[in-house]
Amino acid sequence: MPIYFESLQAFQAAGGLKQTTITAQQLLPALVTHMKRGDRKFLLYINGRLPKPLSALLQDAFDISHLQEPFYTQHCGRQQSSYVSVSKNRIKIDFTMSYRMTRDEHAWVTSEIQRVLAEIIAPHMSDLQKVIAVHDYIVRNHQYEMNTTGSPFTVYTFMHEKQGVCMAYALLFAKMMDELNIPCHYVVGKADGESNLGHAWNMVQLEGHWYHIDATWNDLGSKMKSHDIRYRYFLRSDRFMERDHHWNHDHYPQCLSETYKGLSNVYDVTYDADAIYFPHPKQAHLMKMDMHTRKTTTLLPARVQCCTAFDGDIYFSHFDDERFLYKWTKNGEAVCVEQRPVASIKKTLHTFTVNFEDGAPLTFTTEQQTTQREVAAHEVQLTGFGTSWFGTYKGKAQPILFKGERVSLLIEEPHKQLAVDILCHQALQVTITSNKKTITTAEPMYLTVDKGLISSLDMLEMPYKEIENNIIFAIYTDTCILLH
Repeated sequence: MPIYFESLQAFQAAGGLKQTTITAQQLLPALVTHMKRGDRKFLLYINGRLPKPLSALLQDAFDISHLQEPFYTQHCGRQQSSYVSVSKNRIKIDFTMSYRMTRDEHAWVTSEIQRVLAEIIAPHMSDLQKVIAVHDYIVRNHQYEMNTTGSPFTVYTFMHEKQGVCMAYALLFAKMMDELNIPCHYVVGKADGESNLGHAWNMVQLEGHWYHIDATWNDLGSKMKSHDIRYRYFLRSDRFMERDHHWNHDHYPQCLSETYKGLSNVYDVTYDADAIYFPHPKQAHLMKMDMHTRKTTTLLPARVQCCTAFDGDIYFSHFDDERFLYKWTKNGEAVCVEQRPVASIKKTLHTFTVNFEDGAPLTFTTEQQTTQREVAAHEVQLTGFGTSWFGTYKGKAQPILFKGERVSLLIEEPHKQLAVDILCHQALQVTITSNKKTITTAEPMYLTVDKGLISSLDMLEMPYKEIENNIIFAIYTDTCILLH
């Protein structure tokens, strides 16, 4: 379908919504302007002859509203309209809109996006580095899931619950690119194997060339326990994407460049500074690629898996040494960290967790934040048996303080349902779930334990704050703190 309507930029340059009377060509940008403001009820008058029946014109406008301000138009869940002719060439249209996010939720999402970008983006970064950082943040910190507490289509649910569908992946990416002033499109189409509801991904512009990015399909962690991320659908051309993605080529720029086609078979990839690290697609050797020159270097001629950057080192499972946990250090050495077979390595915005086939995982926080704020929270008593405690909550969404003898856990982010299980035996293990699914929070959860439960503070490998007889940890997801 060719685009009949005026662009939003041209509409705004002509005065925008200074008055309610518009032409047929201005229908789409006028609707987009109202949706961006979150207007629930409004009216418009269309003057002049129509190119087609009004019902068809309205349907066309709503069908392609995602091409303008998708962060707002896609969060408009339902539209209703009624119209009447008030004169020969003048029609009055009344609109009623419902939105998937409230104004407060929009404000929270915008603030949260800015906070995340402040953590993952540095001033010296190139646009390419920024795109990589945003893509990797989205894929590593979220998972594909339809069964969420809130709407799985909204960015609010996606950032709040760390779960959602392709629409949320693509809208968050587009909004972050907008905040970084990097040209980006939200693409609506279909993809092989997806439902009839369609599929959403992005196009981004780098150095004058447009590329496809499908963060949803790059998220292996939602489907496979031992892998987290791949770059198969990262900075790809039309030619590549047409194999399994389908979209209206008239609505988007052409993606002709094959500059990054060498990434198509890269999985378990991790980004650090100006390079990516990954297992070789065939030999599985530890590789390094300079993202600006695309030059690759073999760092370790051994089979590896689960490459993950943390604190300047590259951690991985060493397949040629019983899958033990290793790291490639800043000094260019492969060092064994733990002589246990690695099941998976997960890194989110604030945590780095290594899960082993046997025994407790290793978890580290990536943020030195242990200052607890004063928060009004609903208190839930933990039931204790020896050195284990558990508790549940179900009710309205609000901050919760789980409190027991010698331990407590403050969860500031509102939840409707929570289950907490704390075990202290050689390690302090904390499991936090909502609807039987592990939660990860953007804001820290404060775990307070009696100092007497910890044999030696010198043995702690996790940031903490000591207040009187208590030790306070800031955690963001399931945590295991080694005590001996």
